[in-house]
Amino acid sequence: MTSRTALRRRTRRTLVAVSVTLGVLSCLWVLSFLWLQVFKTEGSLPPRSRMPEVPSGATVAEESTECASGGCWRTITLVPAAGQSPEDLAREMGLTEELSLPPTVFDPASVSVGANPREGRLIVHVGYG
Repeated sequence: MTSRTALRRRTRRTLVAVSVTLGVLSCLWVLSFLWLQVFKTEGSLPPRSRMPEVPSGATVAEESTECASGGCWRTITLVPAAGQSPEDLAREMGLTEELSLPPTVFDPASVSVGANPREGRLIVHVGYG
């Protein structure tokens, strides 16, 4: 066997291995997307990476996970910076109304993000919507 033939075989095997790996990963992504679409109200939580960034000056007072008949969601309670109202903090974070974030590669489902001012704090909730 010549070195050229061996190189072709090795290249072909490598391409087959890469193709199979990509195919399996694609199937797993599609299955996770379908799973979240069908069972998203059954206790699934969006990853922490889907939580909005907390602006400098504001502090996280509490983080929790809550569940009810409509599903589960993450909640963070934010204390605004000195001299800032919860409504101003919501405006700064772009949360003056409920948002629907599109799917991402690593989280293949839409995420609902909202905020409510309460008792001088801003309550932010994130769940699959």
